[in-house]
Amino acid sequence: MIGWTMCSGIGAPEVAAPWMDWRLASEIENFPRAVLQERFGYKLPDDHNQGDPLLWADMTEVTPELARSRGVPLPDVLVAGTPCQAFSVAGLRKGTEDLRGNLTLKFVETCHAIVDARPDAKLAVLWENVPGVLSDKGNAFGCFLGGLVGADDALLSPDGGSWPGVGMVSGPRSRVAWRVLDAQYFGVAQRRRRVFVVVDFGGAVDPAAVLFERQGLRGNTAPSRSTGKSPAGTVTTRTCRSVGAQDAAEEHLIQTFDRQSQDEYGTAPVASTCSARDYKSATDLVTHSLRGEGFDAIEDGTGRGTPIVANGYAVRRLTPGECHSLQGFPQGHCAITYRNKPAADGPQYKALGNSMAVPVIKWIMDRMKTSMDD
Repeated sequence: MIGWTMCSGIGAPEVAAPWMDWRLASEIENFPRAVLQERFGYKLPDDHNQGDPLLWADMTEVTPELARSRGVPLPDVLVAGTPCQAFSVAGLRKGTEDLRGNLTLKFVETCHAIVDARPDAKLAVLWENVPGVLSDKGNAFGCFLGGLVGADDALLSPDGGSWPGVGMVSGPRSRVAWRVLDAQYFGVAQRRRRVFVVVDFGGAVDPAAVLFERQGLRGNTAPSRSTGKSPAGTVTTRTCRSVGAQDAAEEHLIQTFDRQSQDEYGTAPVASTCSARDYKSATDLVTHSLRGEGFDAIEDGTGRGTPIVANGYAVRRLTPGECHSLQGFPQGHCAITYRNKPAADGPQYKALGNSMAVPVIKWIMDRMKTSMDD
């Protein structure tokens, strides 16, 4: 099974799914590019031979024609985390007015180009972003969904406001499911909520089977008989249809909860379950997303400042090793030789902070593999 990544970072998909034959990565930042080369053997264009995994820079230049000219097979699976700054509070939420936000729409065009170039017209896609994209003032998520499914216009959320934290749409070109997941429920000690989108072109994968569970959401509370107010309804643009959280629940695809015990994205309250000898209270053990300069350094996208954690008694910096653990990477993954010397802490903090959390990606991609093998 052939895999490509775009806005590839330091290789979270490659770590999460070593069973995939990863053949192309696209990353413009210098330090992550160096990590991809050292850890996964990606080759720069000037050093690339047919059969080698190719490392490209500008994702807007990645096309089926480029792959063909370089002897790179088209992907069965495409994974991307297009820049999130345009959809985060720290990025001032310029959305698709921001050039970084427009990369998301360029990514849609790339998906369609790959599908059109494949003889079987099949492609499975995994996309990740910050939850802020769901409430972007320019309806960036509706533009994204509409483009993916082949609608004439951007789709609108069921109630005309922010998009719910879980749902599914379909159209003439594809089926799309999305869900907000928190990394702390996948074995890492940080609160890190992200929206994950699985797209099916041509019957390659079942998005609902990948992202929705029949026995409740991981780490959440037991269901209530009263579901309370829940996003629901139908969104139509010609043949496009949206399935909200209530519809999915009624079809036993996802669990429902008492509204008092969940937030606006359908996620239950945080539960701290880790233990560490440096702390006396378990409530202190889930760090908040590698903080830097008062912001979530991951949403900020700049990696500015030093990630810090408070134990009640003092505030201290996180070590690069701790940041590796918080994101689920092997120790030393980013501790490469960079510019002829050991990599400094700063580039490691930034690269790790902007990465996807490996355990979440592993959970999703393992389910994608099962669906695609069926």
